[in-house]
Amino acid sequence: MGSAVVSVFLAVPAAVADPLPGYDLDPAVLEQRMTACMEYRVPEQETLMGWVSFRDGAQRYWRCSSLRHMMLDRDDREGGNIHNPYVNVADFMRCADEVVTHGFPRPGNRPGNIKLIKQYNGTASRGIAVINESTGDVATIYTEPRDDDWTACANAL
Repeated sequence: MGSAVVSVFLAVPAAVADPLPGYDLDPAVLEQRMTACMEYRVPEQETLMGWVSFRDGAQRYWRCSSLRHMMLDRDDREGGNIHNPYVNVADFMRCADEVVTHGFPRPGNRPGNIKLIKQYNGTASRGIAVINESTGDVATIYTEPRDDDWTACANAL
C-alpha cells in the first residue's frame, strides 16, 4: 500500500513510506542536496528522492535534472512561474510523497508522460507529479491553482 521512499533526504515521516535501512530522512539534507544540484556540483541524474511501489514494484525518481527543470524552465509553463520546493522543503517532501504514493493517474500533456494527481482542500486544489513512463523519473511536481502550495498540500494529508 503506497510507496517506500528511497531517499537519504527525508526526515518528516511520509504518508505511508519508510526509509530504506541505512538512510536518514532529513529535509535539511535534502535542501543541501538540492543546493548542490542547483550549483551544478552534482550530475543531473543524481537522485534527490525516490519511491518504490509496494503494490507493483514500480520505481519513481526525482532527480537533479527535474529540480533544475522546476526552477529554471519557465518557457514551457503558463505564466512562466517556477515550481519552487525551497518555499518549504519539509512540506514539499510530504506533499511530493503523498502525490507520488497516492496520486490518481491521468494522461499527461506529452506522449510518454502520466500525471499523478492528489486533490486536497476538497476538490479545489491539486498536487501534481508528472512522470516519464519509460524511465520512472518525476519530471516535475507542482500545485494548482496556487503555485508552491506545499504546506496546504502536506497538511491536508
